[in-house]
Amino acid sequence: MKKMKPLAMFSLVFALMFSLTACSSGNAPTPSEPANKNNNTNKQEEQQPVVEEEKYDLGGREIKISAWWDGSPNPETPEGEKALALQAEVEKKYNVKIKYVAQDMWETAEKLSSTVMAGEPYADLVLIPHVFVLSLLKGGYFTALDDVMNVKEETKLSDLMIESGSYGTGKTYGFLPGVPLFDNTGLFYNKRIFQDAGMPTPTELQEQGKWDWDAFVDAAKKLTLSKSGSGKIDQWGLTGSTFSIAANLIYSNGGVIYDEDTQKVALDSPNAMEGLEMMNKLFNEYKIVKRDEGNSWEDPARFFREGKVAMYPGGLWEVGNRMQNQMEDEYAFVPFPKGPKADKFIMGQPQMHINVIPRGVKDAKVVYKIWEDLNDFDHIEENNRTTVEAWFSDESSVNNALDTINIIKFARYGGLDLEDPMWQLVNDIGAAKVTPASGVAKIMPTMQSNVDKVLKAE
Repeated sequence: MKKMKPLAMFSLVFALMFSLTACSSGNAPTPSEPANKNNNTNKQEEQQPVVEEEKYDLGGREIKISAWWDGSPNPETPEGEKALALQAEVEKKYNVKIKYVAQDMWETAEKLSSTVMAGEPYADLVLIPHVFVLSLLKGGYFTALDDVMNVKEETKLSDLMIESGSYGTGKTYGFLPGVPLFDNTGLFYNKRIFQDAGMPTPTELQEQGKWDWDAFVDAAKKLTLSKSGSGKIDQWGLTGSTFSIAANLIYSNGGVIYDEDTQKVALDSPNAMEGLEMMNKLFNEYKIVKRDEGNSWEDPARFFREGKVAMYPGGLWEVGNRMQNQMEDEYAFVPFPKGPKADKFIMGQPQMHINVIPRGVKDAKVVYKIWEDLNDFDHIEENNRTTVEAWFSDESSVNNALDTINIIKFARYGGLDLEDPMWQLVNDIGAAKVTPASGVAKIMPTMQSNVDKVLKAE
């Protein structure tokens, strides 16, 4: 298995810190039934039967929870103290002892598969890096929650989470409390640059219902200029890696790189092709993109941070790591502009690290319930807002960041060996070495072959 590009590598630690935070617990109360009416019109409330909570006793069994860090709560922090108190409640409720296992991320797939094959899964709950999910799922190494419970009725998982954990199979294998905000994406812009130019900001255009590709291109063209008057461009409308810009254009136009439902590479779809053609124009016809200087991972973020660029597509995890307290100018956040084939804003979600129960784990339903009780389902929205309000100074950016969860389109391709060919394609388009049509036609057979090998567990 090849290692991920830096984008996935840096973001994955932040992505699931949210999902495994153990803050509070509690089962949903049983709803009251309406009182019956007797035939004499006198209302008589029936005594509600006492519904006893289901009892569990796993006999002091050790429940191992694996991630690529030690998930043990820190007793020296308020959050850790609260998590430890919750853990004690859960341990007493199920008569178990919870142990956190720090497993090397890149060795997770080998560790899980080998121990499952030996009939002794190394952990009861495993956080799987997104690059390994599909190959392990197709290999039969996970327990489907549907095989041990009624997922819709017996879990707290939202419909979105049930869908996300199914990977098009019809059964839910993976689970999270909610979509981690850290990996969600959109477009950052420099407020000062727009104000200096006397132009409407992307936020204002969004509020007017005008935030689409046309408005985006128009702004990028006007903001690419020589401020010094020397004729040399020193302010740019847009920056970003060829991959990031191409992917956002594809997703925002309703396309995908890989279609989970059909299990086919979909770069040749009209929606995706239109995105690649626009990417070609941005780089080679309009020439409004400040290209990287040899480091596609660090340079675009640095250009934006230094105030040289008006707009930058990126992930929410970048705010705390690359912008906050590091920029002289104020930044704001909007969804990536709507493409011509889309009737709404769309955020493609190409990766999601997810929890699973390995095949062969005993009492899988109870193990899931233990995980559920360790996670704070009741305050997800509240906790998300607290996080996002620390990132942004304006309410519109806060709301746009929170709304990324509502505009998700799953477009996951991790572990299908598509990233290297995709990088080659978009780099060649950006360098005007190939047209989008010829580049896609050349690379599609290889990409689909790579997918088929993984899905056939070859």
